[in-house]
Amino acid sequence: MKFFISICLFILLFLNVQPGYSQKEVEFSGNTYLLHKVKKSETIYGLCQKYKVTQEELKAANFGLTSVLNTGDILKIPVKKEIATQKQKPETQPVNAVATEPEYYYHKVTKRQTIFSISRQYGITANELIRFNPEISKGLNEGHVLKIPVLKGSATDSSGQPATGTEKVNISQDTPSLAEFRFHTVVAGETLYSLEQKYAISREELIRLNPALQNGLQTGTRLRIPERKKEIFSVAVVPKPDSVIVAEAEPEFLNCNPITGRNIQKYKAALLLPFYLQGNEHYYPSDRNNRMLLSEIEIGKLRQQFDTGIADSMASASITKIDPRAESFVEFYEGVLLAIDSLQQKGMNIELFVFDATNQKMINALLQLDEFRDLDLIIGPVHPEIQESVAAFAAKNRIPMISPLASTGDFENNNSWYFKVNPTREYQIEQTAQYIADEFRNKNFVLLPMSGGSNSTEAKLAELGKTKLLAARQSSNNRGNLFHEYSFQKNGLNGVKPLLDENDENIFIIPTDNEAQVSVAVTNLNAIAEKFNVVLIGTSNLTKLKSIQTENYHHIRLRYLSPTFIDYTKPLVRRFVSQYRSTFSADPSQFSHQGFDVSYYFLSALFQYGKDFRGCLPDYPMELTQTVFNFRKVAPVGGFMNYGMFVTAFERNYDVLNYGTVGTSKKVNSYQ
Repeated sequence: MKFFISICLFILLFLNVQPGYSQKEVEFSGNTYLLHKVKKSETIYGLCQKYKVTQEELKAANFGLTSVLNTGDILKIPVKKEIATQKQKPETQPVNAVATEPEYYYHKVTKRQTIFSISRQYGITANELIRFNPEISKGLNEGHVLKIPVLKGSATDSSGQPATGTEKVNISQDTPSLAEFRFHTVVAGETLYSLEQKYAISREELIRLNPALQNGLQTGTRLRIPERKKEIFSVAVVPKPDSVIVAEAEPEFLNCNPITGRNIQKYKAALLLPFYLQGNEHYYPSDRNNRMLLSEIEIGKLRQQFDTGIADSMASASITKIDPRAESFVEFYEGVLLAIDSLQQKGMNIELFVFDATNQKMINALLQLDEFRDLDLIIGPVHPEIQESVAAFAAKNRIPMISPLASTGDFENNNSWYFKVNPTREYQIEQTAQYIADEFRNKNFVLLPMSGGSNSTEAKLAELGKTKLLAARQSSNNRGNLFHEYSFQKNGLNGVKPLLDENDENIFIIPTDNEAQVSVAVTNLNAIAEKFNVVLIGTSNLTKLKSIQTENYHHIRLRYLSPTFIDYTKPLVRRFVSQYRSTFSADPSQFSHQGFDVSYYFLSALFQYGKDFRGCLPDYPMELTQTVFNFRKVAPVGGFMNYGMFVTAFERNYDVLNYGTVGTSKKVNSYQ
């Protein structure tokens, strides 16, 4: 089996149309103005001289105007009454003559489009779209042709359709005053799409308010962005009460029946990983001369480059050496390949696209592709700081997006197509505190208070653990006051011994991952463990502290909750390790297991239930190599997070055991 990574560098295509911009008289709030497009080197003083107005009048007409003008800005020039009465020529008539009959565009509905997305595309409200197309109140179907009202002042050709090569431009009497705008200065790497997502504005409206964008998006351009009041989309008024539509309401998940018969559907999935390929860290669309560059790298050659540090002569000529930062992500990708191989053997037709998603510029370029809208699944990006635009794109186009590694970022709170594989740190702390209360309510318990920020996540573990433990003891028959707080830094080693139980377990909780403080605590606990039965409760971060030897954790029986656990005694894990070694001549890492688990789980859900499998996952448990998945909605209009975690225990015989799971009680099924 031969695998390839398709690393795509994408080019943003900019409109290079330069229509003439003639001066027209328009009315805003009962006042008459000329619209002037600022040219290079023009100044406020020069404009005042040209149009016979004062600087105060010019600034009053253009709220927020500064002494520095930006090329391409559109300024309102106040027209004095005596001047207005003299100008009666046709070319000075208001740009928005009122039409006697409504005009329409006609839009054919495509796959995954919604009432909200179409209305936003054309700069109208969802209710307006329904008003002109009342039949869609009962549902929107692919292929349906909709009437879209032409906005006043739109650039049209002789047929009434949008002029070829131009976007709609509307400077109307309905345009807000400058007092209702915020201003945005374009920075390098931004695109029209990223601005649409950032400010929740359609491209048409953005260009309508900033006609200079017809010549393309230029760094340094100052854009007007309408200030919007927080709006709750109203219920559309339609003939029958049972057909009321809320613009952004999510449909109920009605059908989770598996697809029956032979499924010959071809599924397209994208994998966005940071490979840090040379040249991509400084990627600019213009560097590629408006061409798409596709490079293919054989996965075996990638692995060889890591092993030898030298690019193989048979590899793509554009790749000379792989950045060491990418090694974990190559291992993740190798796990994905094994999952796809297993699913292909089951008959699933999968086309996988793998992209070097290293920075926001690459993400912005990628999202410009029309082909990207045809995806059925997106895995990645892995870093939350570049996930926002992809998450917005996925929601808009109704594509499930998987965050495969990070527990940070909060896109699941308001994006129903977003899936977070690793639970948030806050949830892990909450479940650890609950585990303490459930498991050790009748044990002798010692909290080790640590210096540092009281608002840290780890500090919350101390407070929450104490609260839950004491509450649990009040509702049960406890053995007296078995809760203590003790500081090794202040009181040393000997002072804790009178607090300990010689005949039962003594549970210590360490609410920090500060390496220096943990080192002091672990050293003292190892001394105590010579005579007392000790169990230390902490977080999974403790095992990442390099100065503390793992054998110390075995001696004091460390326990923590984690979203991953690899049990090498399981037949499934043994098969995966064997297949990985056979295919890649290396041992799998934790990233390899994660790549397999994430891709196998979601791709098989796609194969089993179809493209919208979101509501089916709570009833779709599965045995995997290092994870236990239990995806649940985090909010009524939000996305999904995995609530399943393992209890990991270090034992004195140097075993590392799984003491069960939390966050799920589901029976799981083997992937085989």
